[in-house]
Amino acid sequence: MNVRGRLKGINLEELMHVNPEALQENIREVFANRLTVIRLINQGRTGSFIYRRCGISNSEQTRLANRFLQRDPEGRYFGDRALIPQVRTTEYRRNAPIQPMRSQQQGGLSGVLKLTLERYPTVATEISNFILRYHSNFSGQKFDRKFIAAKFRSILRESGVTEDEWPFNHKGLGQRTIEKYINEILRSDFMCAASTLGEFGVTHAQIGSGEQGLISPSLPFDVVQLDAYKVDQMCIVKAEPLPGIHTSRVIDRFWLLAAVDTVSTGVLAARFVFSSEVRAQDVEDVLISAFLGNWKPRDEAELQNLSYVPGSGMIGYVLPETKGALWGALFLDNAMAHHADRIKIKLKELIGFSVSYGQLKRPERRSIIENTFKQIAEQVMHRSPSTTGSGPGFGRATDAESNAEKYEIFVDEAECLLDVWLANLNVTPRSGSTFSMSPVELIRAHLNNYKVPIYLPTAREESLNKTKLSLDVEYCIVRGSAESGVAPHITIDKARYTNKVLSRSLELVGQRLLVKIDPKDLRQVEAILPNGQSLGCLSVLGYWSKTAHSRITRKLINRALRDRTLEITRKDDIVMSFVDNLLRKRNKRSLLEWQRMERELSSLGQSSSGDDSESIERTAFQLTDGGVTKLEFLDDFFDQSAGGVADE
Repeated sequence: MNVRGRLKGINLEELMHVNPEALQENIREVFANRLTVIRLINQGRTGSFIYRRCGISNSEQTRLANRFLQRDPEGRYFGDRALIPQVRTTEYRRNAPIQPMRSQQQGGLSGVLKLTLERYPTVATEISNFILRYHSNFSGQKFDRKFIAAKFRSILRESGVTEDEWPFNHKGLGQRTIEKYINEILRSDFMCAASTLGEFGVTHAQIGSGEQGLISPSLPFDVVQLDAYKVDQMCIVKAEPLPGIHTSRVIDRFWLLAAVDTVSTGVLAARFVFSSEVRAQDVEDVLISAFLGNWKPRDEAELQNLSYVPGSGMIGYVLPETKGALWGALFLDNAMAHHADRIKIKLKELIGFSVSYGQLKRPERRSIIENTFKQIAEQVMHRSPSTTGSGPGFGRATDAESNAEKYEIFVDEAECLLDVWLANLNVTPRSGSTFSMSPVELIRAHLNNYKVPIYLPTAREESLNKTKLSLDVEYCIVRGSAESGVAPHITIDKARYTNKVLSRSLELVGQRLLVKIDPKDLRQVEAILPNGQSLGCLSVLGYWSKTAHSRITRKLINRALRDRTLEITRKDDIVMSFVDNLLRKRNKRSLLEWQRMERELSSLGQSSSGDDSESIERTAFQLTDGGVTKLEFLDDFFDQSAGGVADE
């Protein structure tokens, strides 16, 4: 079938892409005349009729019809786009052979690159793959067109191009032509170009594409985002190596961990983390605090001339009806701490949210929490005289460490400042998706919406128990031997636990007990028999029993013992020996761990100086015999003649 016959059976309206009103007047007239020709051919009019009507010959009519039905590089008909004057539907193709060039000859090389690529078809594929994989192969390096042009010439040599052929016989080695070809490859696909030209392009190319995500929250608590931010500031911590003796040390780059609601952009919970990396226990603490809404204003804020705006605070504090609200999904990045079982299994089952980790290196899917951290950096941290900035040459204060000491910028003050700022942020109106309302106002508006009433599902009352949510549950095997004189006990993180009942129960050796562990205080655990009967509290033996410590601290001490980097300065208290070792070391990691230990001990009512005689007495009186009676003296526990266990 000839072109006229093909054109008759086509619906022209599907191939109309041009708005004639956007064309210049002289071009519009020519375009309209050509379009009339195509419509008349589609209607079955003869060539002579069209010539009398439009003044266009039969041969030109056929040429226009062929252009109209020609396909573009994406496989679609050009349609009326091909009727616009001076629009090319095919690329220029050189037909003349390449002649040897004289030394001073100019020009004569039109289409030489395309002709070369046609002669050596594998070159185009190799150089295209090399360009589009540049960022992944040379991560962190600037996109260098001269380097890629040299690679292009190297591929040509390997493919058989001789020194007498283009580009090697040209004075400039075809540099400009090759660079234009590189730009042409990049312009062919925006996503590929963005991923090739650098790390920021990879991150930001996903934004503004017009595609909706699989999870689109529309109500508060549909999606909660959590992430960690390195605080770009140097601060002073007060150390107490001996009771009443205080020294000051400078630390930097500690963490801020926060959880925010996606729809309202409100902050649910936040806390500082003083360690080189965020741990799963830190993430769990923030999620539990965000779920329970148990934030309270800091009493020391007034002492530092800071003030909470009336009605400000974390969302659960300002709106008590949102405490225990069930979340739809939790957005996390792929940090190792987020993949811990206590996050993706334990809390998921207890609180009931789904976990979405997303792709690697795609922070744009958690844009709300990232924007919150950006505001913290710009409006709080980078305005401090001791800020370390976001990177070299980006906001670092001159002599930041000395300024921290000169202006006495203590970490407690920085923590209080951020707490007040975040609390006030929740009642600060914002533009954009929140309709110029504050996060608190937006959530309250949703809850009081009488036109579209919503039901905010909340957890059962028994689930709103912080202690129950924090407990770890494990199975432990009872070990012991009468022949060896080892009383029945269980082992948790290389420390033995028992009580008066378990130590006398040889029949339990080899059985598996269900153990409930408080990860914030490992001095005691609760054990349950297979039949459901409680054995009461089991206490840790030896030098672990004196000072309260978390599971994180236990693991760090065990690691130090394994690496032989821990000096036992107090034979009866390994935890305080660990604190002493941290104070002796002056590196930044040790200072961060010391600050974490200080917070940990303070939360349990103890002091890092080790002056805590009350904690020893409290430990003794918390031991129970099957949950019925209490021991009166700690020494009875280690009395083997009374059925106790030796201090190991």
